[in-house]
Amino acid sequence: MTLEAAFALPFFLFAVLNILFAVNMIGTQSRINAALHQVGNRLAFAGYAYENTVGDMLPDGLSGVMVTEGYARGQIVEYVGRSYLDHSCVKGGAGGLSFVGSSVMGAEDIIDLKISYRVRPFAGLMGFDGFSVSQRYYGRAWTGYDAAGTVNGSAEEDPMVYITKTGTAYHMDRSCSYLNPKIETVSAQSVPDRRNASGAKYVPCGSCGAAGGGNQVYITSYGSSYHKRLDCPGLKRTIYTVPLSEAGARGRCSKCG
Repeated sequence: MTLEAAFALPFFLFAVLNILFAVNMIGTQSRINAALHQVGNRLAFAGYAYENTVGDMLPDGLSGVMVTEGYARGQIVEYVGRSYLDHSCVKGGAGGLSFVGSSVMGAEDIIDLKISYRVRPFAGLMGFDGFSVSQRYYGRAWTGYDAAGTVNGSAEEDPMVYITKTGTAYHMDRSCSYLNPKIETVSAQSVPDRRNASGAKYVPCGSCGAAGGGNQVYITSYGSSYHKRLDCPGLKRTIYTVPLSEAGARGRCSKCG
């Protein structure tokens, strides 16, 4: 038993220590990931602040922010903790973090922070000296969005409008009553005497108007048909938000246009 314990105990301790070291690796990766997002978001807001304010009038807490890769590196190391990194599984500690490939306020105001480092094992085994890890933050500075586009080849603004699949008009107001019809339940006998908002009579729906019977039907103020089923496709509205330039041949809504 003594001989078996002498062989088994070192392997058991080696396994336990490596499991603990694996937990440390996961913890380090989580801290670096949190630092990336904290610093990336701070740079994103600083990009907006620098574009929309003058240098001596920056918001509180941003007066010392420099939108540069060097600033990002220093802030990430400070957030994670230099002492923590020096005693962690990262080979080389804080100096082992590589930011090669990172860029701040590049094309389209993109903030791309890349961190690469090597994780060393608790004990080298058969030439295994660790493995490489890469983490990344990719975002855009909050410098706004230019919604200006072209409409029919001109430099006019291309606003967003609301359409339905079968509708013949586009709408400027999402709450337009044409897009959100109020369904009214009426008796079938009263339909011939009812008129819609345009003064026209109601005709049977092409989808459900000739199906079955019943004492009740469904109408809308701006519709031209009466329906025998509440789940009739003619009563439903699937609304799409598209640029005006993609509204096709649809005309402007007479109510909200």
